[in-house]
Amino acid sequence: MRKIHIDYPRAGQVGWRRYVPSWRQSLAIAGGFFIALFGAFGIAYATVNVPNPNDVAVAQTTVFTYAGGKTELGRDGAQNRQAVPLSDVPLATRHAVLAAEDRNFYSESGISPPGIARAFWVNLRGGGVSQGGSTITQQYVKNAYLTQQRTFSRKLKEIVISIKLAKQKSKDEIFGDYLNTIYFGRGAYGIETGAQAYFGRGAKQLDLSQSALLAAVIQSPGNLDPSAHPQAAKARWQYVLNGMVKEKWITQASADAQKFPPAGLIKQRRTPSSLAGPRGYLIRAAEVDMAAHGISENQLNLGGLRVETTIDKQAQDGAVKAVNDVVPGDAPKDLRTALVAVEPGSGRIRAMYGGSDYQKRQFNDALQGTAQPGSSFKPFVLVAALQHGISLTSKYDGRSPQTIHGQKVSNFGSEQFGKIDLVQATAHSVNTVYYQLGFDAGGPAEVTDVAKQAGVTAPVDGKKAGGSAFLGGGDTIDVHPVDMADAFGTFAAQGKHAPAYIVQKVTDHNGKTLYEAKPKTTQVFDRDVMADTTFALQAVLREGTATRAQLSGRPAAGKTGTTTSNRAAWFVGYTPQLSASVALFRDNNKPLQGVLGLSEVTGGSIPAKVWKAFMSAALQGKPVLNFPPPANLGAAATPTPTATPTATPTIASPLPSASPTAQPSKSGFPLPTPPIGPSPTPSASPSAAASAGVSQQPEPGG
Repeated sequence: MRKIHIDYPRAGQVGWRRYVPSWRQSLAIAGGFFIALFGAFGIAYATVNVPNPNDVAVAQTTVFTYAGGKTELGRDGAQNRQAVPLSDVPLATRHAVLAAEDRNFYSESGISPPGIARAFWVNLRGGGVSQGGSTITQQYVKNAYLTQQRTFSRKLKEIVISIKLAKQKSKDEIFGDYLNTIYFGRGAYGIETGAQAYFGRGAKQLDLSQSALLAAVIQSPGNLDPSAHPQAAKARWQYVLNGMVKEKWITQASADAQKFPPAGLIKQRRTPSSLAGPRGYLIRAAEVDMAAHGISENQLNLGGLRVETTIDKQAQDGAVKAVNDVVPGDAPKDLRTALVAVEPGSGRIRAMYGGSDYQKRQFNDALQGTAQPGSSFKPFVLVAALQHGISLTSKYDGRSPQTIHGQKVSNFGSEQFGKIDLVQATAHSVNTVYYQLGFDAGGPAEVTDVAKQAGVTAPVDGKKAGGSAFLGGGDTIDVHPVDMADAFGTFAAQGKHAPAYIVQKVTDHNGKTLYEAKPKTTQVFDRDVMADTTFALQAVLREGTATRAQLSGRPAAGKTGTTTSNRAAWFVGYTPQLSASVALFRDNNKPLQGVLGLSEVTGGSIPAKVWKAFMSAALQGKPVLNFPPPANLGAAATPTPTATPTATPTIASPLPSASPTAQPSKSGFPLPTPPIGPSPTPSASPSAAASAGVSQQPEPGG
């Protein structure tokens, strides 16, 4: 019988030697290790595919466009990128990068076995993955396809993808992609923006010395920036030139003739930011909307995205021009003008003026600002009344002042009206009528519920506001300008509400759609109720407080709003195609008296003029559409006999208003986060009288 020789523990050995493997066992262990290693590599090679490059790869600055996606609105993104074809990169620049990073790039297979082995040994001794040993192909793969995690599994994927990529793409393609992704410091990714950041010129204009310096900083941009570390940068720059000589890409004489660019002459090119001026508010609002739909800030910063907004260029240009033309440049610095226009039935924001310059003030008055709406809130009372079956022909006592439900209410300047119907009361914004109507229509809570259904996202609270809610007052009836444009858009869309939004579509640099808006409309009001509401609101422009807002040859409806003590002034109006709100207010609830040379800024003055100028420009060339005829709903109401004349006129107490403070949005358009930097100071706490529902005065006449 054959004897089996067993030599572990080794026979005849004593002590620790008994546990030392023999050469046969060592060979078997090493063989097993390499078999396992090659097996793992084989499995990885078979299972790991070359994915599409992620956003880091050929990502450029994120581009925002107007509606339609053809005309650029602006650019943003923390990483500054601009891809260029390899043919635009001078040969000297290409050779400099190869000399610095991978001199055998065009002859190797895509990986460097000696470099990988060296990195493996260093990493093994260090207890972790910290050494690179990467070729240009591997560097590109790491940036383009993988995360920056330092793990063995990621390194294995890097090797596999590098080998496969080398078989799928030409060397020039890989090198071109590498040059467009590598980081050069100073916030610049890619050779084009690197050249601009260091020398204020494009890649095409780089000379040999500049090329060598850009190639030098790739190894460690933070430690080799010549403005901060000139000696280290110069040493690496010389290393690059020497390498080019060694590879016979330049002569020694050419290298010796080069002069190191003085650090003081290397300045980052500064260009005007896309966030400057009014359009900065559009871009920032779009970024907030993107975040609300899962497009992370990191994705935005990586760049390469193309964002189609809902903004109509004709309308936007009209908005900026209307504000600039009507509101003079010498207005008080704390005067805020907000304008926002929404497409009825879809919720698309077509134009927005959130401020004059986002770079100077990161607070969007159209989205974040809040102010008491004043009488522009009365249409919600009217809708509630129509839903209760109260006809537009119903007549109410319009005398002033009156005591209604225990509250003294007066019209502006105690303007007197007799028995008037709701169309006349709406046209002339009669407080005493609307205060009575609000209670007949279900009370404050029901009126604010109507406002919420229409599109008001600010937390209006009718119960706390009491009867002041009917007149757009009280400390809990502050609204955003975008709320009012969206709500009146519901009227224009015959009762269909769609939340306002500004981003239509987002695609990545490969053209893949990351997000596309699908407007959701809800029929919140009966069409006949809307027809009668619109009929009454047309009278406001035709014969009431907003005659200055009349559009030539085009029907329009709307409502003015002016708060007590003249702390805010509004005009909100619409045509069948477009709904827009304009609001004026000042920081810290300062009154508007004396602003722009007016003793009192009313909704029928500056806001109405801005609205008309904007709508005329935005709708130029658009077809003229008509509103549906009135439905003549309900029956004439018999007002509840609670109103009694008051002998002594009531002086309306100031109500807090025009508080441009950020409010959380519960639905619809997401509000930007509180800005970094200066922002308006919140308004003071309302007085007890205001909280109790003290009457406010509407706007005077026109």
